[in-house]
Amino acid sequence: MDFDGWENINPRSSCSSFDHFNFKRHQDLNEYKLPEDDIFTPTQSLSTIDLEEVFKSLDFGEPKQKFSLVPKPKLSVSGRAISLSTNHFQILCDNQEVYQYSFCFLPDIQSKKLARKIFRILENNIPDLKSAYPVFDGWNTIYTTKLLDLIQINQSRIPMDGMMSHEHKSEFYINMYYVGSFSLDTNVNSPDTYRFLHAMDTILRQSSCDKFNVVLQSFFSTTPSTVNRKCHGLGWGTVNLGIGREVCYGFYQNVIETFDVLSLNIDVATTTFYRPIFMLEFLAEVLDVPYETIIDGRALSEANKKKFSKEVAGIKVETRHCNAPRRYKVVKCTWKPAGNILLNLNNGNGDGHEIPIVDYYKNRHGIILKHLHLPCLEVGRTKECLIPLELCYIVSGQRCIKKLNEQQIANLIKATSRNAQERKDAVLKIRDKVEIAEDIYSVKYGIEVDRKMMKLEGKVLPPPKLMYSTPNSRKQDFVTVPNNGTWDMRGKNFYKGVEITCWAVVCFAPPNFVTQHHLRTFVANLTKVAKEIGMPLTQLPSFSKYANPEQISKILDFLNGNKNLQLVVCVVPGKSSIYGDLKRKGDLIGLTTQCIRSHNVLKPSAHTLSNLCMKINSKLGGVNLVVTSPTHLVMKEPVLFIGCQLTRNIVASDCSSPCPAPIDSSICCLVGSMDGHPTRFTPTFRIQPRQLSVISEIREMTKELILSFYNATSYKPHRIIVYRSGITEGNLNEILQFEVRGIREACLQIDPCFQPGITMIGLDITHHTRFFATNDIDRMGNSLNVPAGTLVETGITVNSHFEFYLVSHAGIQGTSRPTKYTVMWDDNELTGEQVHELTYQLCHTQSRCTRSVSIPSPVYYARLVAQRAKILMTDESFDFENYREISRICNGMPFT
Repeated sequence: MDFDGWENINPRSSCSSFDHFNFKRHQDLNEYKLPEDDIFTPTQSLSTIDLEEVFKSLDFGEPKQKFSLVPKPKLSVSGRAISLSTNHFQILCDNQEVYQYSFCFLPDIQSKKLARKIFRILENNIPDLKSAYPVFDGWNTIYTTKLLDLIQINQSRIPMDGMMSHEHKSEFYINMYYVGSFSLDTNVNSPDTYRFLHAMDTILRQSSCDKFNVVLQSFFSTTPSTVNRKCHGLGWGTVNLGIGREVCYGFYQNVIETFDVLSLNIDVATTTFYRPIFMLEFLAEVLDVPYETIIDGRALSEANKKKFSKEVAGIKVETRHCNAPRRYKVVKCTWKPAGNILLNLNNGNGDGHEIPIVDYYKNRHGIILKHLHLPCLEVGRTKECLIPLELCYIVSGQRCIKKLNEQQIANLIKATSRNAQERKDAVLKIRDKVEIAEDIYSVKYGIEVDRKMMKLEGKVLPPPKLMYSTPNSRKQDFVTVPNNGTWDMRGKNFYKGVEITCWAVVCFAPPNFVTQHHLRTFVANLTKVAKEIGMPLTQLPSFSKYANPEQISKILDFLNGNKNLQLVVCVVPGKSSIYGDLKRKGDLIGLTTQCIRSHNVLKPSAHTLSNLCMKINSKLGGVNLVVTSPTHLVMKEPVLFIGCQLTRNIVASDCSSPCPAPIDSSICCLVGSMDGHPTRFTPTFRIQPRQLSVISEIREMTKELILSFYNATSYKPHRIIVYRSGITEGNLNEILQFEVRGIREACLQIDPCFQPGITMIGLDITHHTRFFATNDIDRMGNSLNVPAGTLVETGITVNSHFEFYLVSHAGIQGTSRPTKYTVMWDDNELTGEQVHELTYQLCHTQSRCTRSVSIPSPVYYARLVAQRAKILMTDESFDFENYREISRICNGMPFT
């Protein structure tokens, strides 16, 4: 092993015991074989899974042991002090008495927007209710300033009037009953804190819900298509992203429990909406052609129909040719043009006849269709409802959740990036524009929100010292210290560079675009840079050919016949599906591939080639750098580091279908360290139903990682430190109870005497907290962000358990988002300073660039595995069993 401190440890020894555990007899670790029959592999179709059985298997019953969150430790003393402000505003209240009611409509309403609309009708119909200033959360809870006459309210009926269709009812019935009363208080130590949080959040959001479009916790102002869209109500304009999409600006608002008060978290929000335009304009943007081309009479090709059908599916459209506008949800577009479509009309007696859609609209609505060469839209629940494109308009205020292309993402980043000072000014402007102080509901419920941002005192942690090898020497003693989270490779060699003696180059770009001269120049430059940083390419490529995308499988199989081949460098065009095909095939046969885009071959820069070498070295089992002085915990005992990522995914059930039916799922990815630094990790992943917030197979996946650690080091881990992303207040306890127990059971099933200490640290990067440096000296670069290493332990963290915020990276563009950490469980009894130091160090050890990143490297790698898993899963015939076997014996990290 690389760490001298491990030499005096018995490789087969175990660690501290847990006396309260019920042990079960299992095989010793060195004899343990992973069971094949109880592992849910990604090859299974989610449509065949019985969700009830899945939930039963998770055993959410009374736990054997109730795990409690780690209490708040002593404050850290390391690092220099820094003065900060944050986009939190303190909430004050005068203990106003509030009355809570439970409320529902019959039939049930799933839409919050519709529920609020109907509740406003009810409020206007009943003066007694209106005078109580009710606030409604959109689901089932109402708060008022006085007691209500429930008899009158429950006897009320609201006509549906087309707001909702129901087979048996034409009116909404009201069911409302009294729950209780309480006095609003900002005391965070009260047992009713969460009740206060919900009540205050509902009160402060009530007026905004009436004025703006609501998207989760954010509000956006959109303008109907009939109005000139110069700007939103908040004073910001929209940015056209193309393909019928635009960026809309708004604000985020949420009541947060902090150290000793409640605060209102306000932030700038941006999201993508569909532009409320004419459907023919949308078609032109999707196909990237002028509008005149759409209406020139030429029919769409099959490929264009497929592309348009994919983009238009799920969009709500509006027709205006009837007496009143009607709205529909699009299923897909037809494959026949409108001129060839016959409608099947039923007269109600079971007899029907067919009529051309052209005649139908002429006879029924007096409309002469002009664009008979274009398809129609299939809308609603039945495919028999067809509407010509020329009669459709996209409904305003529709959020777009479909994936953006590269150019749209670039435009989005450009449109939304603000430096820290600009964001701070925008937040203060929002605070004034939403007029919380003048809001009628805030006044009636006695709530005030401070106009100034909360002040904080933080620390800036010292950066870790990083070790490389000295050039032209085998000594691993070249130490560098990051400056604001950055460093460079000049004058340094990889800590452990791989010598590449046999490699190949395959160019999938056209020869007239990437010429042989370009390839020779690229190979020469790559060889030069690789030698300078300690990863020598001792020979020229043993194979260098041009190939077509259709030859990917054949050419990789041919290259895999050379057992000495270490690497295949693949030159790929800018926008194509070649990358996914290469990775699927390469991963399946265990062949390491490194893709590079053609424009980087045409104009290779030293920086690009250096980053390319970093990826190649880590893929082939090398070590780019290590931390010189890791925490005492890592130095003295074998420690297994695990990173966990739960990623939502949509898997197409039928890739050949023009409009595939998606199956919602999640990809669970774990990576585990295989050395003592830690720098090398091995992956494992599963898929599971989207509804689960816990990793259902955490036990089996942890077994795999423990076995891989043992095979790589010959040591059992004495401690296991888990970084778990995706933690929120809503799922924190559920994940703690289920996953910590699953990890323990994994250890006990391996050997009842194998009981390593477990520490689980949760990460939340979905919050909206931002930090702003008070002093000019602490504002870094053009983005004016806080320095890398900024730590906040008090002020906006709760005082009941171990929470902290850490900005571990240097923000280059926009405003840095701190990562929120919650130490959920800790058998190892780490101090606060040890957790801070360890976490900050792990943010410097990822292998893809010379920068610290915003999350620890185990979670960073787990994310990369999730991205790779998505690529692999697009091929339903992919052999995951074979892939798992290859991953177990792989010495490097091909997912980087």
